[in-house]
Amino acid sequence: MRPVRNLLRAVMLTLLLAASLPPILAAPLFKGEDRVVIYGDSITQQLLYSRYLQQYIFCRYPDMKIRFYNAGWDGDTAGRAYNRLERDVLVLNPTVVTLFFGMNDGGYKAVNDATVTTYRTNMEKLIKALQEKKIRVVVFSPGCVDYDRRPNLGTADYNKALEALGKAAEELAKKYNCPYADVHHAMLSFQASEKAKDSNFTMIPDSVHPNAAGHLVMAHAMLECLGAEPMPALGDMDISSGKGNGLKLVSKDGSKIVLETLGNSCVPFWFDEPGAHAMQRSGFINMAGQRLTVRGLTGKYTATIDGKIVGQFSADQLSSGVMIPGNYSRQGKLVHDMVANKERFYFSSWRVMRLGMADMPDIKKCVENTMENDDSIHNYIYKSASASAKMLIYLIPAPDGFNIARGKKYVPSDPNKFGWGVNGLLDGSWEQDSQHCWASGNSPKFPKTVTIDLEKTARINAVAAGVPNFGSTRTIKVAVSTDGKQYTEVGSHVFTQGQEERYIYKFAPVNARYVQLIYPDYYDKVVNYPSTFSFTTEVEVYSEDAPGS
Repeated sequence: MRPVRNLLRAVMLTLLLAASLPPILAAPLFKGEDRVVIYGDSITQQLLYSRYLQQYIFCRYPDMKIRFYNAGWDGDTAGRAYNRLERDVLVLNPTVVTLFFGMNDGGYKAVNDATVTTYRTNMEKLIKALQEKKIRVVVFSPGCVDYDRRPNLGTADYNKALEALGKAAEELAKKYNCPYADVHHAMLSFQASEKAKDSNFTMIPDSVHPNAAGHLVMAHAMLECLGAEPMPALGDMDISSGKGNGLKLVSKDGSKIVLETLGNSCVPFWFDEPGAHAMQRSGFINMAGQRLTVRGLTGKYTATIDGKIVGQFSADQLSSGVMIPGNYSRQGKLVHDMVANKERFYFSSWRVMRLGMADMPDIKKCVENTMENDDSIHNYIYKSASASAKMLIYLIPAPDGFNIARGKKYVPSDPNKFGWGVNGLLDGSWEQDSQHCWASGNSPKFPKTVTIDLEKTARINAVAAGVPNFGSTRTIKVAVSTDGKQYTEVGSHVFTQGQEERYIYKFAPVNARYVQLIYPDYYDKVVNYPSTFSFTTEVEVYSEDAPGS
């Protein structure tokens, strides 16, 4: 890792000395139009860490137009990898090859000198063979295993064996001046810290092959080794003066502040929600997230970007800068999905066609055609990962007081009979899935209502409600009552179809035991579900009195 860090320092010094020149983006290890082969065993064949590496590089350095090829093979060792080097790697004319071997090389037994020597010998053969072809080599240590999932590996203390192999890999990397990433200790440290909090935690369900969260931890260590820079900030804005960097103040009033990005930032790094925990706890978010800084505010705010709620923050947090994960970005998800599709496409072209059908007539021409398609997919990814489109950022003032509705009971006038979100209205989650997002039945009769029982009369001053980015929910009215018979309307809002949205109904404090949401109409356009379903992601009812007081 030291050579890359030293190179990064040199690059930064050069930029400082050439301050009059426009800034450029350049990952220190990679060069424009590099051809990178990601070489490894079954963990590489999972097509996960390789996806995250590519996705990050494409988003962070879209103009470099690097091509990536995954050559992972289940059960592989460094020795077997050397034997297939010409067939599966050199045929691609790579300029860079990453080596991730060792999990199988240790034989799933206790460490011994002979095993380490064999691994070192085979890894050295790989490195020398590649460098003789003027190919730049990156060395990754093996990962780790989870003893709780396979006790026999604990008996053998297999992580000690993997550590020894990693040490041998590091020594070779220094000898041949290769960047090196200690994936083993990055994974082991994260695994230990999480098990200390939850003994049932695992990111390696079968003890060998990590899940998506484990691959994110791996990708973080690998990207740092490659010298990849953190994602640039979303922007900085001072509301008082209206001056900003990377952001423009569109409007501000009592109901919301609207900012607009300038559309010249990197496409955000998108990842699945199940990976959010690993992103936060491993620190990867500090590299892959984008900082949003807004000064001159008071209170707390719900932030929405690109039509998706990204969190609730205090004015102090926003003033210091908050790290925003890229999950909100539809453009980021497109890049993620296209990389995943590209990986699967190449795997089929290589393993199924080029190798599996090698004896069939004219197969060479078919393979050439599929590689042309692979080039086309790469070109589409470059285009999709070009500078992010302009996006609107909404900062909506959050109500004062406490949410007293969470976990309370409610009664819909049109119950959902399909098991869709039947307990999701007051569960504290604004997620849009069928477990957390409430849905009515699909009766065509409107208006529909859902009535919340706060269990006792309270002094309330605001209600927050939201809709998902699907469905045809249009207007939601809010009414309150002390007896469940006579209701007084306190607010109405028309939501935008196709956009995840949250609205705060603010009103003068009133006494109420029952809060009723009224759905008087719907959009005719169908978005994913029949228009006669009414959807609500969550409802919060605010009182100055704490729950239970």
